[in-house]
Amino acid sequence: MKTRNFLVVAAILVCSLVLRPPLAAVGPLLPEISEVLGLNALNQGVLSAIPVLTFGLGAFVGPWFARRLGLERAMVYMLAALVLSIALRGWFGFASLLIGTAIAGLAIAVANVLIPSVVRERFPKSVAKVTAAYTSVLAISASFAAATAVPTSAWVGDWNLALMIWLVPGLLALLLWLRLQPVHRDTEVVASAGSQARVSITKSPVTWALFVFFGIQSLGFYAILAWLPTLLIQRGFGADAAGGLLGLATIVGVPTGLLLSANFGRVKRLDWAGFLISCVTLCGFSLLLIPGLETLAAILIGLGQASSFPLSLTLISTSAREATRTTSVSAFVQGGGYLLSAIGTFAFSSIREITGSWSASLWLLVCLTVIQACSSFVAGGKRKIE
Repeated sequence: MKTRNFLVVAAILVCSLVLRPPLAAVGPLLPEISEVLGLNALNQGVLSAIPVLTFGLGAFVGPWFARRLGLERAMVYMLAALVLSIALRGWFGFASLLIGTAIAGLAIAVANVLIPSVVRERFPKSVAKVTAAYTSVLAISASFAAATAVPTSAWVGDWNLALMIWLVPGLLALLLWLRLQPVHRDTEVVASAGSQARVSITKSPVTWALFVFFGIQSLGFYAILAWLPTLLIQRGFGADAAGGLLGLATIVGVPTGLLLSANFGRVKRLDWAGFLISCVTLCGFSLLLIPGLETLAAILIGLGQASSFPLSLTLISTSAREATRTTSVSAFVQGGGYLLSAIGTFAFSSIREITGSWSASLWLLVCLTVIQACSSFVAGGKRKIE
């Protein structure tokens, strides 16, 4: 059992290594992709919004895959789809890139929903620690992909080859999850029981507070991931410097996020933790409105977002009294949250096109983060989803 649990942890961590870079690397490369493929502003907006939109749509089918296949076998299918999309999406023009990115987003979305259920089932006494570990890997890989995308493209001479580098960890993750077959019986029981756990979770205010908290923090992360390099370039930054600052925003908070998330299980008032973390993000978005303070803004945004994401997953994993309901809660919160994020990410760029300035878009993030901070008092309170 110890050997199998070690393999499960290894599979989760390696899988986490490839659940952000195939999408995170697109933002810094967007100017180059647009130039090569001749994309207009609408094409760029759709390409930036598609990953998060598919995150939302794909999350809702996660419980169905879990019931039909079991948690671990479902992970194998999702990783296989992800690997194929990474390998093929960049070879046949914009349509191919869009379809491949959508497939990658759907596969990642299902994996996003399944992993909290695997953690809750396999490690019920260590949910916070395991969640801290894999969310840290998510953050590190995303920041690394964002920071190195442009230099890698210059080195290999092609943006598509720069994106395809992530085939390597993807294949390794697929092999590890294949090694976990056949699926253990108790995982099958939990996956099957998930069909009975979708009872009236939407009647709980905790569910909706989780949706708001998770959705807004995701919106902020993906808006920055997709558009910060473009914003900075329009302010006079070079492409390398813009990508580097995005990398800073996504990596600077990882140590703090890891330290906090590993100890969320010991914190008695997660509501106040969510509020204070959201306030840090709020300060970062506010400073980004002021030219010349981009570096400080990136640091504060990174600190806030690196802590709010693992906190939201910890709240999802522990929000229901029964482990069997975790998959349903995770699917609803992540599915709805990512759909909100997709709409917001598209609106972020659309407002820029309408107003001719990034200021209105940034003010939107400021106002939404205030709502996120307030929602933490319900999402992180003592009430559970019955």
